[in-house]
Amino acid sequence: MQTLLKPSLAALAIATVLASGTAFAEEPITQDNYISGTLVIDWNSRLPQNQEGDHPRLGVSDLYHMDAAVGFTFYKGQITCLPYVFSKHIGRVLQEGSCHYDLDLGVINPKNTSQKRVVGKLVGQRPLDKDGRTDLSASNMRVEVQTIGQAKGFSSAFAGLIQGRPVKAKTTLSELIATAKQKTATITRMVSGKQLSLTLANVDPVAFQGVKVAAGPSSNYAEAVVDGQFIFSYETDNWFTAFTLAYDDTRDRVSGGMKWVDDSATSGHYEFNILLNEDQAPQGEAAAFAAPQGEDAFFMTDPGKSTLNGTISFVDTHMSGVEEPVKSDIKYAIGLQQITAQQAQVLWKVLLLIPSQLYGE
Repeated sequence: MQTLLKPSLAALAIATVLASGTAFAEEPITQDNYISGTLVIDWNSRLPQNQEGDHPRLGVSDLYHMDAAVGFTFYKGQITCLPYVFSKHIGRVLQEGSCHYDLDLGVINPKNTSQKRVVGKLVGQRPLDKDGRTDLSASNMRVEVQTIGQAKGFSSAFAGLIQGRPVKAKTTLSELIATAKQKTATITRMVSGKQLSLTLANVDPVAFQGVKVAAGPSSNYAEAVVDGQFIFSYETDNWFTAFTLAYDDTRDRVSGGMKWVDDSATSGHYEFNILLNEDQAPQGEAAAFAAPQGEDAFFMTDPGKSTLNGTISFVDTHMSGVEEPVKSDIKYAIGLQQITAQQAQVLWKVLLLIPSQLYGE
């Protein structure tokens, strides 16, 4: 059972976690399971009783129940996503897709982790248009943190564009793959001083265009701007990162990715190996030894580098007559290796922005 903090203990916990300021967020951390917890998804729009002809019944939402910790902060609540629904014959939009966020944000007392305090919320609606574009600047997605003791409250909004694939009236996996075959992406990373380069075919990129990630859960976790791509490969079910994070006077390069591993017919996991600020490409004579290698090379661990590593595990529940899972139980176990709390918070919130792409495809 969660222990509610008395006012004096709350002040102590917040002073410990928050009042240490920006220096706390910028100190490199090496720790297993820094990001931990669960996400349970009820795919209500896939249930037989919620179908009308060949599409989900209007108003039926998929529910993402989150209970996750990121260091000494937590995110707990629900993301509610409505799918796009089209008419059967002429493809007229009957329901626009969107995700509504209602997550409590809080702090955890480092001296007694059973003591937690909600300090604010991540709220608002993430819209999605027919072209697969989310304009966060036109949305009301934001972090709202209350004033508690000496920790001042604030409001911080999300902004910018996220571009995914266009929404279609009815899309099968074969159609997705056929569309993906028209797209390629070239990615690079450094391993042991050598630049590896790989051209990916059959990809489905999610592009971040000046996406402002809100501050929080406390003011020492600054706003950041994300530019680049998060690329999904239909050939291997792997994700590749090729984007930057900019905040304060810092600009981080993000590379590596998440490798999918099947554990059974109903379970599997992503192996996290996301790196920050790898060395630049070698120059001159050294470049002759930087021969490209295969896709697996992008998931090689590199001791001493700034890395997020660990797993996101999936256990799916299936129902007779339904092709896709009707429930997904997801567990986070992601560690840090020379990553700051600021960097971890920004990357976590980037994942929060694309729940349908990350967990539903």
